[in-house]
Amino acid sequence: MRTKPVEGVLRLDVVALDPRPAVYLAYDGLAGISQRPLLRDLVEELERKGPGELAKFLDALRQRRSGQIHVYFSDYVSYGIGGGDAAAEFFLGTFLVLHEPARPAGKDPAVPEHLALFRPGGVERLALEGTSS
Repeated sequence: MRTKPVEGVLRLDVVALDPRPAVYLAYDGLAGISQRPLLRDLVEELERKGPGELAKFLDALRQRRSGQIHVYFSDYVSYGIGGGDAAAEFFLGTFLVLHEPARPAGKDPAVPEHLALFRPGGVERLALEGTSS
């Protein structure tokens, strides 16, 4: 069976902002998806959706302190010998996103405002300094 390599994001939809922010994020393949920077993809796609989309999502995250990313991927489905194959969408997982506010320098070093995504294999972090909000 063949596996389609990830080339990018197929689509992003904001599912909800209240009571908890949730995003549907679909990729165009499976191979290499575990190495994708999901938070960077999320922020870039929200910025592409138009002015204010990223700001609305970040405001909801700041208010609620957490949200979810529902990740899907498109991959080949085989129809057996001589049947060929086609692409279909599959569920990969739901991952927790936390908003972590900035901490000024004190006893510990300063930490900028950032998002943290908890997924198998570790935590992915993205600073929000350069994002429009």
